[in-house]
Amino acid sequence: MLQDERARLMTTQKHQQQYIQRAVFERKGATSYIGHLDLMRVFERAIRRAELPILYTQGYNPRPIMVFALPLGVGVNTEGDYVDVAMSVPINSEEFVEKVNYMLPAGVKILKAISLPEQKDSLMSLVTAADYRINAKSIGDVAPDILKFDSIMTTKKSKGKEISVDIRNLIYDVRRINEDEITLKVAAGSSNNLRPDVFLRAVCEKMCYSVENSSNSDICRTALYKGEYPKIELIM
Repeated sequence: MLQDERARLMTTQKHQQQYIQRAVFERKGATSYIGHLDLMRVFERAIRRAELPILYTQGYNPRPIMVFALPLGVGVNTEGDYVDVAMSVPINSEEFVEKVNYMLPAGVKILKAISLPEQKDSLMSLVTAADYRINAKSIGDVAPDILKFDSIMTTKKSKGKEISVDIRNLIYDVRRINEDEITLKVAAGSSNNLRPDVFLRAVCEKMCYSVENSSNSDICRTALYKGEYPKIELIM
């Protein structure tokens, strides 16, 4: 088959009906140190080994149709992240959870799932805010006071370069749980996103917090939201 004939076939592929399973999952322990692409492969292999009817993209290099809400940073645990998995036929959500969990490695677990009709907007486009729980020595006595500043300049990497940014409007709330624990609500998603490591860097710079304590922190993402702050709600 000639190259132009292949190209023509690629543009005339029929639409594939998708039956979405939206799952809430957790990732803890050693598995928090795998990258996002590796996490995608973990789910792909588990679903394939479970012999579920996952739908694949059409074209030269078919890939499973699977969308994560917001990539997790290396070393960040999660208690409530989301993934949409497209099936070629409708399946029962309880069956999906049971079969995939049986194939997932220790540390990764689906907590629940629901069946959804084919989505017009991607799961990733819904995310606007996130909650984190941060445990670090004496962080509770320091971090909440960062909200008193009108401007919080720090540096972050963007397209391989270090740039200076004001993150104050990306921090919605910081609450002290105890001396060594805080909860953090920040902007998240494709338009505005504040990673917890950037927040901790700002705390070190603005509040003279120990860089060593910050480096030894334990971070867990606990929730993802949709909507415009302050009128936000859990995705599921």
